[in-house]
Amino acid sequence: MSWNPFASGDEFQEVTFSAAELAQIQVQAGWAKGEDHTLLFEVHNGLKGPIQCASAQVDLQDGKHISKGFTPKLFVPAQSTRNASIPQVHKGSMKSYAMSCTCFKKQGKGECLNPLRKG
Repeated sequence: MSWNPFASGDEFQEVTFSAAELAQIQVQAGWAKGEDHTLLFEVHNGLKGPIQCASAQVDLQDGKHISKGFTPKLFVPAQSTRNASIPQVHKGSMKSYAMSCTCFKKQGKGECLNPLRKG
């Protein structure tokens, strides 16, 4: 559990995604044309509520790992796309990547919701 400044008590909880929710979140990674040293991420949120991504991790072909935390977290509204980057990941050196994302749900259940929205 993480600290939640948006609600009193346990009204909203930050949770990981179900398999069905995860299927609606698309993450792509690559390099911009002419830029071979900064890995770009594109995160598309197909859910009805917002998500936030705390970090990205990259495994390199030489066995090294690179991780970047996003402060503040990368906020992706419902049905929207946002971008993030990790510098110093050279084109052709990446083996795999992952993003760590969550959302808020009332009492940890149901759909992802915006804890700042009243109603």
